[in-house]
Amino acid sequence: MRGFTLIELMIALLIFSILLGATYSVLSMSRTSFQTGDIQIAVQQEARKAMNKVAREIREASSVDLGNAYPFSIWGENIKYEVTNDQLLREVQGQSPTVLANNVTSLQFSLFGGGMVYITLTTQKNTFLGRSLATTLSSQVTLRN
Repeated sequence: MRGFTLIELMIALLIFSILLGATYSVLSMSRTSFQTGDIQIAVQQEARKAMNKVAREIREASSVDLGNAYPFSIWGENIKYEVTNDQLLREVQGQSPTVLANNVTSLQFSLFGGGMVYITLTTQKNTFLGRSLATTLSSQVTLRN
């Protein structure tokens, strides 16, 4: 009967340890990649949700005056949008603001001739590793009224 020598056992243990370490490394990177992708999707969905709401309302506006405190007049209501503490707020004149979206870092409007408004919205969130994931959406809206 022949058994394993100490050298053979040590080599087998070394090979097993290397394979176990490589497997752990691959699983760890996969988990990090999945979590980063999940956060990126959440940031993109938040940006799309906010952009759709703002664009839909501006499309219904009867007038736009970006120099005014409440630049949009929609169905007789004066409305403003602002970003405060990474939240996109919608405020109807005389009412409390409501939160439209979170993780919003900037919202910009540009007015062009013919009732065209150009909207740029940026959302951003940090991953658990401190990496920043940002999404910027732009849209052109033409006033219907």
